[in-house]
Amino acid sequence: MRLLILARALLLANTASIACDDVGDQSGTVSFPLNSVSAEGFVPGGWYLEKAVKGDLNKDGLSDLALIIRQNDPTLIIEGNGFGRDQYDGNPRTIVVALKQAGGGYLRIAQNDQIIPVTGGAMIDDPIDNASDGSLTIDKGVMRLNIGFWASAGTWDMFNRTFSFRLKGARLGLIGYDNHHVHRGSGELKTISINYLTRRKKTENGNIEDEHVPEVWSRISRKPLILFDDIGDGYEFDPDKN
Repeated sequence: MRLLILARALLLANTASIACDDVGDQSGTVSFPLNSVSAEGFVPGGWYLEKAVKGDLNKDGLSDLALIIRQNDPTLIIEGNGFGRDQYDGNPRTIVVALKQAGGGYLRIAQNDQIIPVTGGAMIDDPIDNASDGSLTIDKGVMRLNIGFWASAGTWDMFNRTFSFRLKGARLGLIGYDNHHVHRGSGELKTISINYLTRRKKTENGNIEDEHVPEVWSRISRKPLILFDDIGDGYEFDPDKN
């Protein structure tokens, strides 16, 4: 039994180390334009536009932009080691949010270089490919980002997370957080849903075989607005510490 526990611990440690290697620079050193007449104009050299969505974020009747822009470095396309996918893409992603201007063009008002994780290993699915309900959306003034986690080796854990943002004045802030976590070995599940506007939190703990999982409601303490730009790696986000 001890050998089994030790083997699993070593495999988890190996997975964690892989996640730190062979990935692009997410330090925010790349310069993205402040203004552009199109979505493509926000893309710097050596990067490409992976996804663009439109929607009215500031209720002025104009369609604003949320963009996923990804580095395009072929040396960061890494061959797999026999576990998981045949290869994985270690190029980082940046999300740029820009408001449509009445006089034409777009103004960048928010940017995050880390919230979409770089997994760094073929054993871990791409966080966007595995996200449910669309990776990035704008609907009724709310921008939502969905990321998922699933690994073919190293851990039984899987989860989907949704971050919801809304403009408050000139700042894009976090108004909602949802996390659905399942342990594939035991079937244990835990769901957390937080509304930062009403300061209410719903928690569900149970098993995937349960016919009914009870809901537990609680209040969270009042906190300063969590800005979109300030959220780090989406896999590491902890609502109890942020």
